Amino acid sequence: MVNGFGAGSVAHRLSALGTQLVGTVGVSRPDPATVAGRPGGLAARAARARAAARDGHRRFVRLVDPPGPHGRATEVDTLSGALRRFLDHPRPPVLLGVVGALGAARAVRGDFRASDAVVAVGAAAAQPFVEWSLHRYVLHATPESRLGSATYRGAGWGHAQHHRDPANLNSMFLRAQEVLVGGAVALAAGAAGSPRLATGMFCVGAAVLAYDWTHFLIHTGYQPRSELYRRAWRGHRLHHYRNEHYWLGVTSPVADLVLRTSPARDAVPVSTTAVRPEARPA
Repeated sequence: MVNGFGAGSVAHRLSALGTQLVGTVGVSRPDPATVAGRPGGLAARAARARAAARDGHRRFVRLVDPPGPHGRATEVDTLSGALRRFLDHPRPPVLLGVVGALGAARAVRGDFRASDAVVAVGAAAAQPFVEWSLHRYVLHATPESRLGSATYRGAGWGHAQHHRDPANLNSMFLRAQEVLVGGAVALAAGAAGSPRLATGMFCVGAAVLAYDWTHFLIHTGYQPRSELYRRAWRGHRLHHYRNEHYWLGVTSPVADLVLRTSPARDAVPVSTTAVRPEARPA
């Protein structure tokens, strides 16, 4: 100490030469790594930012996709009642909003041509096979490989919960956060690409909406009236209550017929994971 002041104080009061001299007696600079680890350091600030981001994400998910219980599909047995329950659930309105946005984005582009109809017909023709492929290879993925494990964590696990309790509305619909991400990608692609691509993005959204609605309706107590819906209804119930390796189409039996996954009911064994139907078995 010099007159009650430390070396740093003396250095502050001296000339440049004095500062250099005092520096030789022990004025040291803190280690950057040490500073980073302190409460106000870079690493601590980054950790707090990550924690805040995770907390924000959790809050957002709870806002757009509030947790249940949301009831059971078998609680309704009329078409109007099913529509009300579909719209009352927090997830389908998000999908409806995304599809509406895709339709509005296409309308704003204008320049409608006959090729837009070709795109729509092509999308409708591809829909059963896309649906079949996603159901078979994504929703029923098994964690036996690195890719399979990633797919199972992303989609397969949630679908497995649906198979354990098919009428439970907590695991029935596409999750809102996934719909929003997919919708954002589709909107960006439609805006950056040609008007025909925008038409295609709208068709994809409409196909997803048709899937979500049909899938829900099949699990309600509503009885089929048309032959087309009866075949879809019967096939999906056999998928759940007979053997999940067959009847992979939901909105249409076309892909199952073409790909030979629609056998006679008694031609395949009852799966060990099949569940007992609550009402009106196929």
